[in-house]
Amino acid sequence: MQILVVQPTGDKVGHHGIWTVKLSQALAKMGHAVTVCTNQIYPERYITEPPAFQIELVGGGGLSFERFDRALSRRPLVHYWGYYRNSYRVAAAALTTGRSRSFDVVYMTDVEFLTASLILKAHRGPLPPIVMEVSAANFSFLDYPGSVWRKWYKVFQREVFRTTLGREIAACAVLGEWHQERLRAQLRLSPAFPLVVIPDGGEIPKESLSREEARRRLGIDYAGPILLFFGALRKDKGLETLVRAIARLPALEFRVVIAGHPLEYTAERVAALVREAGVDHKVVLRLGFVDEADVPAYFFAADALILPYPGVYRGGSGPLMKGACTYGRPVVASDVSEMGLLVKRHRLGLITDPDNPVSLAEGLETFLSMSQEARDQMGARAQALARANTWEAMAERFSRLFESLVRPADRAACSRSGVL
Repeated sequence: MQILVVQPTGDKVGHHGIWTVKLSQALAKMGHAVTVCTNQIYPERYITEPPAFQIELVGGGGLSFERFDRALSRRPLVHYWGYYRNSYRVAAAALTTGRSRSFDVVYMTDVEFLTASLILKAHRGPLPPIVMEVSAANFSFLDYPGSVWRKWYKVFQREVFRTTLGREIAACAVLGEWHQERLRAQLRLSPAFPLVVIPDGGEIPKESLSREEARRRLGIDYAGPILLFFGALRKDKGLETLVRAIARLPALEFRVVIAGHPLEYTAERVAALVREAGVDHKVVLRLGFVDEADVPAYFFAADALILPYPGVYRGGSGPLMKGACTYGRPVVASDVSEMGLLVKRHRLGLITDPDNPVSLAEGLETFLSMSQEARDQMGARAQALARANTWEAMAERFSRLFESLVRPADRAACSRSGVL
């Protein structure tokens, strides 16, 4: 099968490059001919073997998103301009490529929905079936965070986007049952439209480190419990709730490592939050881009991953699958979105109330009082979930979805089940 993957921000901070490279590689290894149409991407960061897929860089690689990523905390309008520009340029180029070459299916991920909708509506000529990735169930005024203007924009975006579903867009892939139920309601979709659950990908690391060795590699000279808060620092990750919860546990001996690029903060603001909460002595700050080679050490150095997401979070389970599950670490997580559902269903750790420092502090205290055996059992269940949802398993589910769209006889079954 000839598959065209459209990714306008392949070099963006976060899971975008990982997702695109790992999924494309797994699909190509299944025998599919995969072409990734993107702004810029670095396969060598995420895989050790040569890419088995083709890469087409729009603008000759001149549409790098890195400077727009850095602008988000200080000049958000510059960031959004870069996102709209890339969405338009890459999606338009992909459709031109699709017109000149014979693809069986087009898979779009991280393309801005209004931009994608308008480009698809303006396109003239036949197109192969298009699958759109929808990673957040936030297509309503109440569910979308931010100002009133941003909320109204989301409502407008939804109304345009939904007119493409079942017309220009043949199916949507979503990350979990939690998202599937809410998106079907928010987008007012008929039961016949394929809104298919394909969970986030995980993997088993090739190298395993002891806690002691991992801490030595990171230069962390501490033998007690370490809790990890990891990834790009956005406002929807619960940083403020975390530092307030830490402040409620002065008598307990532990450390929290905060590691990641301050995407929606400045480094100075993160340090100030820690200082104002009076928890400088309990927090190890590692602010900045974390090299991919160092990621395993952070997780192996930790006793647990903390995911204190706020109640407004409507995103996916990537931080859980690519973090705790991949490295076999228990979690202390807010009861939000698909993450909360997975933690409860598979008993991966402890659940706390979102936006509640008291509840989070109680969860951290409970975890720190647990036996090592109980923690290890949670970690083992987390890693078992990663084994069930490897990139290869994810590619197989996408392959079945794509084939169901190419073969109409299979499409009805896909719509009825909604899970691959």
